[in-house]
Amino acid sequence: MTNPELRGESFLIVGFGREGRSVLKLLRQRCPGARIGVADRKWVRLEAGESDGVRVHSGEDYLSEAGSYDTIIRSPGVSLREISPHLSPASRVTSATNIFFAECPGVTVGVTGTKGKSTTSALTAAILSSVFSDVRLVGNIGEPMLDHLTGATAETRFVIELSSYQLEDLRRSPSVAILLNIVPEHLDYHGGFESYCAAKVGIARSQGASDLLVVNEGNELLRLLTASCKGSRVCFSEAGSGSALVSVRDGTIGVNHESGFAPVMAVDSLPVRGPGNLQNALAAVTCAVALGASPEQVRRGLQSFKPLEHRLEFVATKDGVSFYNDSLSTIPEALEHALQALGEGVETIIAGGFDRGVDMTPVGPAIAASGVKNLILFPTTGEKIWRSAVAAAPGRAYVRVDVESMEEAVQAAYDLTSQGKICVMSPASSSFSVFVDYRDRGEQFRSSVMRLGKRR
Repeated sequence: MTNPELRGESFLIVGFGREGRSVLKLLRQRCPGARIGVADRKWVRLEAGESDGVRVHSGEDYLSEAGSYDTIIRSPGVSLREISPHLSPASRVTSATNIFFAECPGVTVGVTGTKGKSTTSALTAAILSSVFSDVRLVGNIGEPMLDHLTGATAETRFVIELSSYQLEDLRRSPSVAILLNIVPEHLDYHGGFESYCAAKVGIARSQGASDLLVVNEGNELLRLLTASCKGSRVCFSEAGSGSALVSVRDGTIGVNHESGFAPVMAVDSLPVRGPGNLQNALAAVTCAVALGASPEQVRRGLQSFKPLEHRLEFVATKDGVSFYNDSLSTIPEALEHALQALGEGVETIIAGGFDRGVDMTPVGPAIAASGVKNLILFPTTGEKIWRSAVAAAPGRAYVRVDVESMEEAVQAAYDLTSQGKICVMSPASSSFSVFVDYRDRGEQFRSSVMRLGKRR
């Protein structure tokens, strides 16, 4: 089929990570003979079979020749603001996300929000897999979506985790859009909270009346942001609201039918912990029910779910100290959720990282309300987290340790944490100051924990 996003005879792929390589593979198949370029600020290494006829643009001026290409395909990490000054009047900018939605033959379920989108996407895929035979989990969760178009039909259900970077210039919305809570993040990339919100709402902006928009009934910000969206609103509620499709009554998640409340699962039996994950589960259940799943099928899907890596992941207990990896925590609210989920047993947190301009004030009250005694802090947000913690509990004597490596952080936590207590690595910050990404950060944490010997 002809993809309307692939116009002209020359294409420049901007950003050459996993998604960029996926785009190059697609162009080789769909546009034989086209002039193809790859642009990345970092040095690009083309694998065998990738380099034939491909021109590489790298270094600080990697975008200087962007205007000589008909179509520029940007990777999520490269903003439109960065590309725009280098375009010609005839240039067209698109993305792998737009290419995917332009030709995807199946039902698409898009998931976004500031936090919880990975867990919600995985939960949704697990539940839908108990109903449909061909469910594919793709997108920002780690699987380039273009790689999974092969063999897809109208019966395929795609569950797609979508970041604000991917939604910034989305031209087609998914059949079902799940929009989770929005709080400040990536403000340096988007230029402010208003622009960040606008990018997130892009998941539903192009929906029609036959499409579905899944939101929390009680979230006033989402109600205002989506007021002009045309998708049919399907709501969930943490309270016993009868107007929501899915809600919680007496500690049980259930579906509100005309005939009454159909129980699905007790909140305490969910395979994920904490109030943040309750919202994620409710969103996933609501989507599945709206697509035809029965309470029994939903229950079966939830029971089959395996918690994600780097999200409140139990690593090991060493000499009575339990270690949890929450490297996906990149905003203050995620640290707050981690403390609520793990409870009073948390005595030590490892936090801090790259400063994206996010307000760290919310972490102070969360730490003050917990049993935390020890703060192991990375630069540069570690200082902000410390100030917030001290301001929220002026008379409380915390132990502070500043670190610059994960091995140092884990050893300090091990030495300070009491037997029977918990250390959680929940940074509330981006990873880029010290680590490649959140996966690298989480893997270094796990490795450091597993290397621990006897305590000092």
